[in-house]
Amino acid sequence: MSKFVVTCIAHGEKLPQEAIDQIAKEIVKSSPQEITINSTKKLSTRATDLFAEITGSIVQKDFKNKLASVIEGHDDVDVIVSADNEYRQAKELFVFDMDSTLIYQEVIELIAAYAGVEEQVHEITERAMNNELDFKESLRERVKLLKGLQIDTLYDEIKQKLEITKGVPELCKFLHDKGCKLAVLSGGFIQFASFIKDQLNLDFCKANLLEVDTEGKLTGKTLGATVDGQCKSETLLQLCAEFKVPVESSCMVGDGGNDLPAMGTAGFGIAWNAKPKVQKAAPCKLNTKSMTDILYILGYTDDEIHGRQ
Repeated sequence: MSKFVVTCIAHGEKLPQEAIDQIAKEIVKSSPQEITINSTKKLSTRATDLFAEITGSIVQKDFKNKLASVIEGHDDVDVIVSADNEYRQAKELFVFDMDSTLIYQEVIELIAAYAGVEEQVHEITERAMNNELDFKESLRERVKLLKGLQIDTLYDEIKQKLEITKGVPELCKFLHDKGCKLAVLSGGFIQFASFIKDQLNLDFCKANLLEVDTEGKLTGKTLGATVDGQCKSETLLQLCAEFKVPVESSCMVGDGGNDLPAMGTAGFGIAWNAKPKVQKAAPCKLNTKSMTDILYILGYTDDEIHGRQ
């Protein structure tokens, strides 16, 4: 017998009981194997856990695939499958992508606007994040378009434009208070990833380094190894070792194709308002407005999240 938790999170202000009942019925009917919903737990007016058992031994990914029609069939509710084990809530390492995850913007597009190549850069970014273009190649193409831009005078101005995603500060504080280590691994640039690390009091950051000439202008190249999907996956494992965290207790949150390798390596992965292909390939998708909703995926109630007794 395999045990799972199916968390239902409404995009709106309320998750109606009828919707919960309907999803429960769909779960039970989704497989020729016997699936039983043993109990439910209300996490908030917007989120409910359904505790499911399925005959035989089955891993989380396969159970998620069995529920594909349920997960894809509700536009206004995210349906998330987690293994019902000790690692679900006992997260000790959270790793985040930066652009379009911890912040709303893509930093390279903000830089591109100053160089007059925002449209070209955006098109390449979209293809890369949708997993249609190799990330290393996409980064080379985009950075090359920035060649000649006087960047040294723009760093502070661009930093002031960065807008942290709703719910991120609260999520990070909650996780830190629980003793969780937090990191940002970005395919963007270290000058800005370091800034966000400091803003959110994260424990680690890693990103690409733009090459600048002696006059403070971009050369159209980056320095050092590229922080791509493979690098994120390898760094996540390195952080687990450094912080003495079981890999099963780690989680990766991101929106792009280059985040999928780390999602697959981590104990759990969350596609945050991601591209369609990424949502399907990731362990789960979350398309709500506030990143504090990740705490529902971990099984916390509103009372626990807000410190109410």
